[in-house]
Amino acid sequence: MKIPITILTVIILFSATIFVMVESNGSILSAAQKLTVNEQDVNYQSQHDYDSGQHPIPITINNISNNKKIGLALGGGAAKGLTHIGVLKALDEANIPIDFVAGSSMGSLIGAAYVAGIPIDSIEQIALNVKKKDVIKLIDPTIPTSGFINGKNIEDFLLTHIGDKKIEDLKIPYSATAADILTGKQYIINKGKLVKAVRTSISIPAIFDPQKYQEITLVDGGLIDPVPMNAVREMGAEFIIAVNVLMPPDTSFEATEISFINGDSITSEINGPFSFIQKSGRDDTNNPNIIQIIQKTVMISQAKIAQFQIDLYKPDLLITPDTRDINSWDFYKAEEAIELGYNATIKALKEYNRKVNNE
Repeated sequence: MKIPITILTVIILFSATIFVMVESNGSILSAAQKLTVNEQDVNYQSQHDYDSGQHPIPITINNISNNKKIGLALGGGAAKGLTHIGVLKALDEANIPIDFVAGSSMGSLIGAAYVAGIPIDSIEQIALNVKKKDVIKLIDPTIPTSGFINGKNIEDFLLTHIGDKKIEDLKIPYSATAADILTGKQYIINKGKLVKAVRTSISIPAIFDPQKYQEITLVDGGLIDPVPMNAVREMGAEFIIAVNVLMPPDTSFEATEISFINGDSITSEINGPFSFIQKSGRDDTNNPNIIQIIQKTVMISQAKIAQFQIDLYKPDLLITPDTRDINSWDFYKAEEAIELGYNATIKALKEYNRKVNNE
């Protein structure tokens, strides 16, 4: 019996989408499965030698903010967002108190774990021990209407391990960003259930079912606000620390530079029908498969938006880990990502300290 082409297409697209979700984003959420604080977590000591100087970092809060209220804006970026753990670790060692936290997408998840009281070392341990098989327990496929994954399992795990906390009851004020997929308008979730805020902010379009607020359809906040600097400023922050983990694949050229090519030399490169199964995860190919194309499309667009935002809002301290070698699905590179975030933060703090002291 022949399968109608429309049904076959749906099956292939469904399989490809599930694969992308698992490879690119599922491991983010598998960490939530283990966000319990126990004695082993609390006593955990990092086994990694994070470079850079003597600790604690010789920078005082007066050098950084002149006692202003400090807001931390954590950007989105899937596996790239694991660098936020290193950032928080360095800020903690520098004794820099965070008064407000705003997060987009992956930044909302790491930020939520932080404001929920999970120790930084525990969050680090979780990231270093993520296994892809953990993802399966969190996947609850649904008949695709507005997304392939319902997300109820993810909510349940977040609720179990982060707790049924209300944002307004947290010691550190917190906000998560979301976007109306129909209008592009930004929404900031600053009240209500912490778990629901995270679930909404990580609602990757077409992968997870969107969330509804009245008549509004909400998706991943990183879609239009990759680094939520304005959100944290609206919360009352007077000194903004922004963490942008999104970098264009190639920063070797000036933004205004235009390259000219000859159309006669353009060819059609066609991959096989199941090329999405390739799992190399490498960027050194001149013939990208569908997974790489999807990932790069999102990341390049968000990287450009993030740069425009930084130019517009001008954070007081900008931390930019070089994440070009970490793809969206590279959760096995947690150690590398955390170290990148840690060292980038030390570098930014020391440069700022020299600047304010006119050294």
